[in-house]
Amino acid sequence: MLIELDAAPVPNPSPPRARRPVRYWVAAVVALVLALVGGAAGPDRAAEVTEVMTVEGQGTVTSLLTSEALYLVRTDGRIEARPLCDKCPEWTSRAAAAGQRLTVAEGDTLILDGNETGEVYFLDARTGALRWRLSEALAVDPLGSLVAAWNFEKHVLQMRDLRTGRTLWSRPAYNYTADQAYAVILDEAGGATVYDAASGEERTPRHDLGLPDPAARLVGERLILLGGSYVAAYRRDGLSREWITPVPATYGVVPCDGLLCAFGGEGLTVLDPAGGKIRWAGRTWQGLGAGDVLMEEGGRTAVVDFATGRVERELGRSAPVGDWQLFPEPGRTSVIALADGRVRGTLPLVLPGACSAAGRYLACETPDVTYTVWRLPG
Repeated sequence: MLIELDAAPVPNPSPPRARRPVRYWVAAVVALVLALVGGAAGPDRAAEVTEVMTVEGQGTVTSLLTSEALYLVRTDGRIEARPLCDKCPEWTSRAAAAGQRLTVAEGDTLILDGNETGEVYFLDARTGALRWRLSEALAVDPLGSLVAAWNFEKHVLQMRDLRTGRTLWSRPAYNYTADQAYAVILDEAGGATVYDAASGEERTPRHDLGLPDPAARLVGERLILLGGSYVAAYRRDGLSREWITPVPATYGVVPCDGLLCAFGGEGLTVLDPAGGKIRWAGRTWQGLGAGDVLMEEGGRTAVVDFATGRVERELGRSAPVGDWQLFPEPGRTSVIALADGRVRGTLPLVLPGACSAAGRYLACETPDVTYTVWRLPG
């Protein structure tokens, strides 16, 4: 059954163009070479994984794997749910424009956004029925039962109910950061105000942060700010500054095992959130993957003790995907459990960056432009 999400179908002016598989072959060959000449030794073999389904991938804009279904968005706006079990979701809907991002919130709300029209669709993930639609929302952020909708061109933040779309409150916002309990709105003059996320009630009046045009992130009871040459922490309640630490060229901060990992042009700097002290720094680490695996730009990955920087386990030139590590080898890809380093099975040769995981399922876009889902042994 096809569920139309708009009053009338939107005509497709031209057929979807086939996606070019060349980049996948090139990347796969590179991955093979790296694995053979520079990676860790190949892992021991294990039982093969079980193929669940293979779906045509031509004309696909984006996909999302859950423990129940593989969701696909086509270039003509068609949204498909392909089931992974007998009573799992199976449906087709259609949107006016194909979005670039699919996410699932609260387990049963499918969100499609990232299209040129600025429209966001909120669907029942089980049936494909449209729950509500939002216009002129250039960025949406699910926060439990809430969704923050920010128009960064008009500098307006709306907080809405995830299931119904009802507007709970709205404020001018030059920038913002939020979690399920609090929202911090930053203004153009360098001030910040803390609100209750659900009601919009003011918790901390506007406070001048004393730092020019910072990026911000709520991490527990702290508001973390970062600029071109520093990372700073403020108490969420009261917005009093706790510390500021010089960290050059920082562009992102994420929690990492109770600490703060700041990534920038000079690599990784790990800070103590309580006092801002630098624990250690590593110029080669450029990203944090699944399972708190650190990654280098050249492809090396490792499990690292964040308190000391000591490498606990080298993972070679493989890539983390969910709770798994994908290790490309000649003609195949080994699937390794991050928890214990054991091989759980093998796949055909695939590019790890084109794969996603959900529970015991792995889905990959293959070089022949298909999507294949495998179930891993328990």
